[in-house]
Amino acid sequence: MINRVLHLRIAVVCHDSFMVWLAWMLCFLIRYSLWPESPPLVYWSTEILIVIVTQSIISFMFNMYRGLWRFASMPDLINLVKSASVGTLTIALFFFLFNRLEGIPRSVLLMYPVLLVILWGGPRITYRMWKDKYFNLRTKNIPRAVIIGAGNIADLFIRNAVSNKSCHVIFIIDDHSEFKGTQLRGVKIKSGINQLKQWVEDCHIDLVIIAEQKPSSDLIKSVVDQLAESECTIRVAPDPDDYENNLVNFNQLQPITVEDLLGRDKVELDWAEVASYIKNKSVMVTGGGGSIGSELCRQLARFGVSKLSIVDHSEYNLYAIDKELSESDLVVNSHLCDVTNHSHLFHIFKLAKPDVVFHAAAYKHVPLLESHACEGFLNNVMGTKNVADCCAEFAVDKMVLISTDKAVNPYSVMGATKRLAEKYCQLMNETVETEYLTVRFGNVLGSAGSVVPLFEQQIASGGPVTVTHEKIERYFMTIEEACQLILQSLVLGNENDVLVLDMGKPVKIMSLAERMIALSGKSKDIKITVSGLRSGEKLYEELHYDIETLEATRVQKISAVKHTHKQPHHLVQDILAGQKAAVKFEQDQLRKVLCKLVPEFKNHELQLLKSTQHTTEQQKS
Repeated sequence: MINRVLHLRIAVVCHDSFMVWLAWMLCFLIRYSLWPESPPLVYWSTEILIVIVTQSIISFMFNMYRGLWRFASMPDLINLVKSASVGTLTIALFFFLFNRLEGIPRSVLLMYPVLLVILWGGPRITYRMWKDKYFNLRTKNIPRAVIIGAGNIADLFIRNAVSNKSCHVIFIIDDHSEFKGTQLRGVKIKSGINQLKQWVEDCHIDLVIIAEQKPSSDLIKSVVDQLAESECTIRVAPDPDDYENNLVNFNQLQPITVEDLLGRDKVELDWAEVASYIKNKSVMVTGGGGSIGSELCRQLARFGVSKLSIVDHSEYNLYAIDKELSESDLVVNSHLCDVTNHSHLFHIFKLAKPDVVFHAAAYKHVPLLESHACEGFLNNVMGTKNVADCCAEFAVDKMVLISTDKAVNPYSVMGATKRLAEKYCQLMNETVETEYLTVRFGNVLGSAGSVVPLFEQQIASGGPVTVTHEKIERYFMTIEEACQLILQSLVLGNENDVLVLDMGKPVKIMSLAERMIALSGKSKDIKITVSGLRSGEKLYEELHYDIETLEATRVQKISAVKHTHKQPHHLVQDILAGQKAAVKFEQDQLRKVLCKLVPEFKNHELQLLKSTQHTTEQQKS
């Protein structure tokens, strides 16, 4: 292998040296053809030897003998131009000092670099084009690909795909007018992204590559929807800035994710202010082993908090996040505790002495809590009350309650209990020094028990994928973004007690299921079944009440809820009444308490009717 490379480089040196001689001869030949009384052409002399040696040294300095002709490209051509230009200047300077350029016409020095670049570059480009054509004739066993986007990423990918024969690019699709009727590296550019489905079928395309920087979610959804019934694979080319070799390799192509379909723009946040506020503070996260809580712990670990106390009732979840964070220099204290246990929680607060508390511990599975209303009340309401009371007793600066869009006009026990938790924090805000902040948002992607992991599991097992209703919609955001905005809420001041995160546009669950199946490449095998709305489930979620007005804050994607009503002081007594019903497992009585405390709870009449009918049937039997 080494001998072969050495022989190739010797051949390149001989070729380039011969072209130097030929360029020099042609310059004199052209110059003397315009001069009737020209001297005879000298084909070899000491001067020519000096020209060849000088130009060869310059070429070596510019690494011209290291490049492979097989991959000759624009950077190589630029290198040729630099070498020829510097070589001409060096040759001219040498002969000027040696003999004042005697016998060397000025026109020769002007023509020489131009002819040399042509003689050097012509064979290289010709060889590259021949090789490309040679390999393109042998693409039967590699994927046939279409690229969407005719920019820099497409150029890099085609160059690399041809060199390693990973795929055969048939054509490029780009609707920008400046690319109409043009080619990129010999590949034709077409317009009309809406014709993608037909072209894929007609040309037997195996792979569609989206090669645009930060492709929009509309483009991704358009591609996925058109290819939903095909077996074509869809991939996204990465940003070449992420790779040292500046080439997009076939194995670097990324599958489209649900996050890509959402297309949420990344928000630049003011982390300096958050870091300044949170640094050297003792912070507690309840539910710290859950989806939201664990991500909050990860992000808090980056801000230099003095101590992080993690509270969770799940032994494994607590172990997992504790093990993950224990590798850092952060002081982490993990506590296996149920927030409904007030005495244990009081003991933990006494040990931790937190300055800031994030309360993320909650039951959130809507249908499950419909049949376990007592457990839902105790955890979501009494657990919140215990945490809020401890915050007041230990003079915590801020408590942040993680709420949900299901607390707005709740149709479920879960939503009603979260709304009641919001109300209690609002009441505490009116009576104690601790600042209570509620952050309300919709579903987060990938959280335990959410629809996206369920669909992924159903698709992996071959289906069917179950959707509860054709028209059901939900808001989505990533866990990382949600936690970033939650941390930003810390620095918005104490005039806002309820904040709402911008969730973008709601997503139709049926469309989400169809696109996830399309991305799996199993559209013909996996069916979608409509199972019907589950108990406590709404078709559409809301982020605020009609009587509430949203006002923009200085943090993008966070709005403040403005309201004038105050919470009644008998709220505490009513909550304790609900607790008595819950510990006795009196679900009907508990629902009556929830209806009194949350008048907008819309599901209660139906549930009471079902309960009454069930009781009547039992009595008859």
